[in-house]
Amino acid sequence: MQLTARVQITAEMLDLFFESGAPFDVLMAKFFKNNKWIGASDRREIAEFSYAIFRSFEKLKFLTSNITANFGRFYVLAFLVTERKLSPEKISEIFNGKRYAPAALTNFEMEFVGVLQKKVDFPANALLNYPQWMTPLLERAFSPGDLANELLALNERAPLDLRVNTLKSCREVVKKMLMNSGFQVEDCRYSSDGLRLPEGRIGRNHDVIKTGLAEIQDQGSQLVAEMCVVSPLETLVDFCAGAGGKTLAIAAAMGNRGRIFALDKEGNRLKKAQLRFRRAGLSNVFCQEITSKWIKRHRECADVVLVDAPCSGTGSWRRNPDMRAKFTPKDLEELLIVQAEILESAQRLVKKGGRLIYATCSILKEENQDQVKKFLEKFPKFKLGSIKLQNYSGEFLQLTPHKNQTDGFFGAILEFT
Repeated sequence: MQLTARVQITAEMLDLFFESGAPFDVLMAKFFKNNKWIGASDRREIAEFSYAIFRSFEKLKFLTSNITANFGRFYVLAFLVTERKLSPEKISEIFNGKRYAPAALTNFEMEFVGVLQKKVDFPANALLNYPQWMTPLLERAFSPGDLANELLALNERAPLDLRVNTLKSCREVVKKMLMNSGFQVEDCRYSSDGLRLPEGRIGRNHDVIKTGLAEIQDQGSQLVAEMCVVSPLETLVDFCAGAGGKTLAIAAAMGNRGRIFALDKEGNRLKKAQLRFRRAGLSNVFCQEITSKWIKRHRECADVVLVDAPCSGTGSWRRNPDMRAKFTPKDLEELLIVQAEILESAQRLVKKGGRLIYATCSILKEENQDQVKKFLEKFPKFKLGSIKLQNYSGEFLQLTPHKNQTDGFFGAILEFT
C-alpha cells in the first residue's frame, strides 16, 4: 500500500474517532475488520502513524482551532507539515486526488499549509501534550522539577513487558526462548516474574504467548498483583477483574491453589477472561458477575479483595495516547463517584484481619491518595498498611514512566483491623 492510501485511511479513522465516544483502538480494530483487504504490515504502519498523531494531539488541536469540519484531514495535514516537516510540494504529491489517495488540496487548505510553515509559539500544555484544563491536577500530581519530564515520558512509546506464567515455566527459560527468537530481553527491575523487551514487539501467535508461558502485562500492573500476597490456602476476590490480567498473576503466585473469585459487571469481559484462564492452566478461578445478592451472600468471605478501579487511565497515556484527547472534567467527576461506590461495596467482602487493595492506572491524586483518605475517614475499621516489594517499599505504590520506567500506577493496602 502506498503512503497516499495510508494517509487517507488514517484521516477516515480520525473522523470516526471525533464522531464517536469509543477508544481509537476499538474503532481501528472494527475498521480493519470491515476492510480485510488491508494487509498486516499496512495495518501496523497505519496504527503507528495514527498514534504518532495522538502524541502531537494538543499541538495539532492548537493549529486547527479555527477548523470546523474534516478534522481528520486537517489533523493529518498539520502533522505532516509540522512534525514530519514535509514541504508543500510533497504534501501536494500525497493529496493528489487519485484512487485511494486523499482528495487534492483546496485553495483554503493550500493557504493552511502555507501558514503552518511559519514558526508557532505553542502553549505549555501543547508542548507537553495534555488538556489545558488538567494543568492544576498535574501540577498537584508532580513537583515542579518533575512535571515536564513526567509528561514527556507519558508521551513516549512504552516498552513491552511480559509476566512469566510460573505454573508452566520460569523466567530464565522464557527469557532464553525469546532471545533465541531474536529479541533483546532484560529482567524487570521490580516485578519478580517480569521480562522486558525494550526495543521489540511480540505477536500474540508467538509460542510463549500462544502456549500461555507468558502474558503481556506492564510491570506496574504486575506489582499490583504482587501487593495482594495471597497464600495458597486463602480466598481472594478480584472485584473489577475485567480481562483478567491481574487474576492470572495472582493465581500463578498461589500455585493454582486456594480460591479466586473474578468479578465484573460485564459478562462478556468475563467470558474473554475465562479463555485466558484456561490457556494459562488455571483451576482455582471462579468467574462471577457482580450482583448485590452475591455480595450480600459472601460478606466477609475474603482474605484479600483487590479493587483495580475504573479510572482516568492517565498513567497509561503511553500505550493509549488517544485517551487524553477526549477526557473531560465531567469524566473525572463521574469516575470519582464510581470509585468511592466500588470501594464501599467491596469492603463488605473483607474478613477481619484481611486486606483491601485499592489500585488505579492513574497519576492523579484525586483518584488515588484522596480516595484512600476519604475511605479511611468513612470506614475507620480499616487502616493504611505498608508496601514491601522487590526494590520498592513505601506507604503507597506510586509508579511513573520517568521515575520508574513503568506505566503510571497507584496502589494502597487497607487493612481490616
